[in-house]
Order: sequence, then structure tokens, then C-alpha cells
Amino acid sequence: MDCVGKQATIDNRLGRAGGLPALRDSRLCRLDLPILDLPILTRSAALLALLLQDGSVDLELTGSVIALDPGLAFGTLKAASRECNGQSEIWQLPQAVVAAGCDRLLEIVNCARKIESSYECAAATRLRQLYMRGVQRACLAEMLTNALNHADPERAYLAGLLFDLPGMASRLGRTRTALPLVLRSALSDSLPETGLAGVAGPATAPAEAHHPIAASVLIANEVLELSDGGNPESCPQIEGLAASPFWPTGDDCSMGERRQLIWQGCRLGAWAAANAPRLSPWEFMAKLHRRKAWE
Repeated sequence: MDCVGKQATIDNRLGRAGGLPALRDSRLCRLDLPILDLPILTRSAALLALLLQDGSVDLELTGSVIALDPGLAFGTLKAASRECNGQSEIWQLPQAVVAAGCDRLLEIVNCARKIESSYECAAATRLRQLYMRGVQRACLAEMLTNALNHADPERAYLAGLLFDLPGMASRLGRTRTALPLVLRSALSDSLPETGLAGVAGPATAPAEAHHPIAASVLIANEVLELSDGGNPESCPQIEGLAASPFWPTGDDCSMGERRQLIWQGCRLGAWAAANAPRLSPWEFMAKLHRRKAWE
């Protein structure tokens, strides 16, 4: 396994009276507990259930599973925010796991719909594609944030992962919001308590578009629309994106440096799409965070 260093754990008794409930325990689906707004991947549910049954919960491994599933990430962040009574906003998955607690996470695993078993084939396929697109966008947004020397790469990752929540919601028959709500949340330092319902707002203001996190996510989203391959020095699509107004205010990258970043983003996006389904979540995240291990 690629993860190294001392493992971070939390006691599995956190927030619990008695032992670990069985995965089908009815108290995990109590009506007073919030139900996840989005479905989750069957693979994520199975892995998270196994991790939560250990005597102690490995935060790095658990966070890796959640980081590759937009529905699970959104549910975890919402649960953590509610457990904190809105007094603090959490944008790092290990802290979110601790704040949410095992009961809430097991509730998500048990009560959320699973994409592969809850939808007809075409709808399930499209949702899986959207979720994979979110993982690709998240990887690119984090890479761009680090490359541009901006703060909060973890928040950039999560904003990229959850950027298309309105698109996911529309696939589930819910109203599509005018602005990807989690991008706005990343800018305002808050998670919406109401989830996906009634959060429609005006189009992104120019000032917001130049916020470092917003810029990284928007550029990452555009990179995913580019054709594969091409020379970064001569590809018209890369040249056009390098001159895009999305780049953050005060960015001192030259056009050549921007082109190289975009080209690296194309390669990273392809690597993520090929390896996220193949590797274990912790192997994927370890390779992602090893310097250019994806090249």
C-alpha cells in the first residue's frame, strides 16, 4: 500500500452508546437523522462499511473512500456541519469524518440509494460518468491550486468534486440551480444547510470568478472539455484556455507556463479516469499526492 507514516485513527465508540450496530440496524435509519440527498456508489458503500467496523477508524483510508464519491462526500460534509450546529465549517475530510461520527456515516451507507441498484441502466451509467467527471475535476483543481501557490488545495479538491451537484440533481429529477452551489459555498465558507433544494442564485459574478478556488475549479472544468493530446505550444484549444479570463487576479504565470499547466491537467484528467476505478481509493489518493506520480 502506498500510504506511509503513522495512521490517524478515531475511537469507534465516538458518539455511540453500546457497540457497533449491524449494517441493517434500524436505528441507522431513524426519521430524526438527515437522509443523504444524493446516491452513492456501491463500491464506496461497501468499503466504508468495512472501514467503520474496525475497532478504530483510519481517517486517511476513510477519507480516501469518501474523496472519490461526490454523493458520499456531500453527505459527510453536511453531516459534519450539522453535528457542529453550524458553528464551524469543515472542508477537510478527516476532520469531517471525526465531526460526523460513525453513526452518521453508517446512516449514509445504509440509507443512501446506491447508483448501480437504484436506477435503470442508462441513468446509472450517466450518474457514474458525472461522478467520475467530478473526481477528474477535483484532481485538476487541487493540482492547479498547488501550482499557482494558492491556499486551501483541500477545499479546491472538494469544490471541484462537488462543482456539478446541480447537474447531478437534475439527473435525479430536481431543479437545476443557476450556479454550481458548492463552488459558491467554497467562496462563502459555508455549506448550504438545505442541500440542493432552493439554492438557485445569480450567475457567477466577475469578482467571484477570479477567486483562487473558483478560478482553479473553472479552469479544471474547461480542461476536461479539451480534446486529448496535442502539443501545448501549438494546440489552439490550449492556447485559447491559457488566455481565458478565468485565471485568478494577480496570477503572474506566463502564457507558456499556463499552457504547460493546462497540458499537465489534460494528462492528469486522463490518468484519474483510468486509475480511479482500478486502484483502491487509498492507493489512488497516495499516487495523486506523490509529486507527478500520475505522469
